[in-house]
Amino acid sequence: MNNLKKITFFNKISNFSNKKLCLFLFLAATILYLPTITFDYVLDDGLVIQENKFTQQGLKGVKDIFTHDSFVGYFGEDVKYVAGGRYRPFTQFIFAIQKELFGFHPWIGHLTNILSYALLMVILFLTIKALLSFPPFSKENAKLIAFLATVLYLFHPIHTEVVCNIKSLDEIFSMLGSLGAILLLLSYHNKPKIYKLFLSGFIFFIALLSKENALTWIGVWLFWLIFTHKSFSKKYIINSFIVLLIPAALFIFIRSQVLGAFLNTEIPKELLNNPFINSTKTEEIATVLFTWLIYFKLLIFSHPLTHDYYPKQIPILNFGDFRVWLAIIMVLAIIYILIKSWKKRPIIAFAILMFIANFSMVSNLLFNVGTFMNERFVFSASAGFTLAVGWLFTKWGERSPKWAMYVLITILALYGVKTVSRSFAWKDNLTLFTTDAKISRNSSKVNAAAGESLIEVAKKTNNSLEQEKLLNDAIQYLNKAAMIYPENYSAYHFLGEAYFLKNDFKKALENALICANLRPIELEPYKNVFAAGINAYLDSSYDIANTAFSFLTNKTDFLINQFADSTYFTIQLALAYKYLNKVDSAIIILNNVLQKDTCNVEALNHLAELHSTKPGGLGNSEYYLLRGYRCNPNYAPILENLGTLNIIKHNYSQAIIYLKKVYTINPNNKNVINNLAIAYQNVGKLDSAQYYINLLK
Repeated sequence: MNNLKKITFFNKISNFSNKKLCLFLFLAATILYLPTITFDYVLDDGLVIQENKFTQQGLKGVKDIFTHDSFVGYFGEDVKYVAGGRYRPFTQFIFAIQKELFGFHPWIGHLTNILSYALLMVILFLTIKALLSFPPFSKENAKLIAFLATVLYLFHPIHTEVVCNIKSLDEIFSMLGSLGAILLLLSYHNKPKIYKLFLSGFIFFIALLSKENALTWIGVWLFWLIFTHKSFSKKYIINSFIVLLIPAALFIFIRSQVLGAFLNTEIPKELLNNPFINSTKTEEIATVLFTWLIYFKLLIFSHPLTHDYYPKQIPILNFGDFRVWLAIIMVLAIIYILIKSWKKRPIIAFAILMFIANFSMVSNLLFNVGTFMNERFVFSASAGFTLAVGWLFTKWGERSPKWAMYVLITILALYGVKTVSRSFAWKDNLTLFTTDAKISRNSSKVNAAAGESLIEVAKKTNNSLEQEKLLNDAIQYLNKAAMIYPENYSAYHFLGEAYFLKNDFKKALENALICANLRPIELEPYKNVFAAGINAYLDSSYDIANTAFSFLTNKTDFLINQFADSTYFTIQLALAYKYLNKVDSAIIILNNVLQKDTCNVEALNHLAELHSTKPGGLGNSEYYLLRGYRCNPNYAPILENLGTLNIIKHNYSQAIIYLKKVYTINPNNKNVINNLAIAYQNVGKLDSAQYYINLLK
């Protein structure tokens, strides 16, 4: 009877076979995140998946994937978007395979993340169990501690960002490959087979190609050997490091060749990519310490969660702020626990060191990572946290198994509810950004993203009232983004777009002009200035059009030199002169276009129209139209103008030839139909004339 009383909840876990525990972990992880299979692409998925030109090519893009920065396929060459660059080709290679086999369908990406995370839980359990099976750790409790640590990790809500965001497969594969390599090294010790060493090195290399953070697991291995080195021969210890260091050295070499340097910490001098750009070094350190306090709080109490901690969601602090001193006290307390636990509770000491090693690269202490913090940054490090908690529950279970069981189940239930509820925020961009904008209220970036996502939805709706509401909501978010950070280009760009869709061309122009001032050497703002101007002109808002066109024409020399390769923009600049009634200037610019492209039919057509407005200019007009016709006999604007010109010249039969071709291309062009009726009437074909007259009714 006494023996029966000792069979507690925790004893039962220890009595289950490894296979059953692994199956439970795999199924639990799969079921927990299964709803995400219906979710869309979100956040940065476009950067490396559906909007990346290398991934778009499927297997044909593999060479470029392995020989370029991960963001080149989206942004183009020579873009320094983030600190250190990004060389994570392996998971992008996986996305390319998915594209080749399934096309761009988010369900396959989400399914891959779910199954990879489920497999990670199995490998995490087996690896922790194997690590704790050597002295000075307790082999007797290794299985129980490993299972509790893993199940706490599995349900922890802080991991939702990684599992729900397809692009974050790099985090999963990096940790999965690192743990797999360590597990094989431990297996080699128990049953020496040389293939295990080669396989371990190969898997670790894949982990590195998935994400460079895998390097930190070499530190975890080092810390673990400090505790357990007496159990191993020097030969084994040396060989194990060789197995990890060779792929690490190879990865560093390849990465430096592709990116130009292993770690170039230079980042754009812009607040949203460098949150400490306007801070002193002491403020930077103080703020970094404060973010560590937030991480610690989220590990214990994961609410609220958000994907966005960009400026100015985290305030810039100094050492006079009590929150910084709370963070310092926390760090000192952890160091104290580490020292005190070294001999008495080595698992706690190792768990702390595991966290420190994995967190080091993303802590912002060694180098600026480009943002204050992110929940995915502790994806690997949190295994150290759950290992310590798993050990605490094991010890508590020995003294008070019933209460330990109740508390553990309660925590897992709360974790599970939070994980599921939080995962639904990742359904699509609109849901994610509008949800997190309510949490990260002081983030300029997420407010701008919320506005952008609302605009995208507004474009797709046919309900004018619904569209109006969506655009008004977008404007609120975007105004807030601009208020938080007055130099946020995206906020003004999308404000301009929102007002443009509302036909408020005055405010659309105002925001386009702000964008042009913020980024004076980019083409896009000037295109938007022209678009606002031309639409204002067509809307009879001539004062707004005049402001837009005057702005562009006042910058003619700069714009022509800056965008010499942009024929499209040069033509728009010529049209700006046209609408300001500066015909000669417009003609000069269009002739410059023809010097580069003698068959630019758009320029030829505009030149014809401009010459037609000048006294005696019909001859020149016809010259350019015929020249354009020879270049492209199916270009509708030139055909229409040739038809009109021949009606003016009373060449009605020739006019019909041109106009019929236009009508074939665009049978809904009322002006063409009217001119066809006139031409047929003048050649005496009254039935045909009546046919086209009827079409106008």
